[in-house]
Amino acid sequence: MVSVLRGDGCATQLIRVYCAQVASANHINDYFARYPRFNHDPAAPFLSEFRRLARQLGWEQDSRRLADERRALQNAMVLQFNAMYGRSASDLGAWQSLCRAIGISPVPESITKCRKILKITHVNLVDFVHRPDPEKDVRTFANEFELSRYTINTKKFFPRRNVNAGSLLKTLLRNILRPAMGHGYKKPAQS
Repeated sequence: MVSVLRGDGCATQLIRVYCAQVASANHINDYFARYPRFNHDPAAPFLSEFRRLARQLGWEQDSRRLADERRALQNAMVLQFNAMYGRSASDLGAWQSLCRAIGISPVPESITKCRKILKITHVNLVDFVHRPDPEKDVRTFANEFELSRYTINTKKFFPRRNVNAGSLLKTLLRNILRPAMGHGYKKPAQS
């Protein structure tokens, strides 16, 4: 993990180098590699690929096999996040890297300030982990309710409870099924 990122233009280069290193240890691609007869497209959204894999292998909708495979993919998602951004709550560089990846500018100079801004930042973690170009900002949502609506509509759920989730990931996890109405929530106008 990058522990210090300077403000002199080196941050972007360090993120590029780091992301290139992470790409060689891709837990999501490793999940799909377990099925050599499946022609996995790493550029395609991995949840779409998972659904295609399930159809190809005939996993029944409510079967134990599908549930087990979904858990295995979810574990790979969490491990991929950890590989990209770290787990440690005491690593300022990890917090800053996460802030940069989300597009927060200026990047806070303390863990406390990073944590504070990330607590009110709402991103879909499936999109965040999958995005093909780490240089591009990830879509953020005004509040937890808007993120919830997007996540439910697109079915892009990130595992909320996973033994491998570190402090950084837990900072970004939101309650999708019962979103808070605070932090900028405005009740939709009734028609």
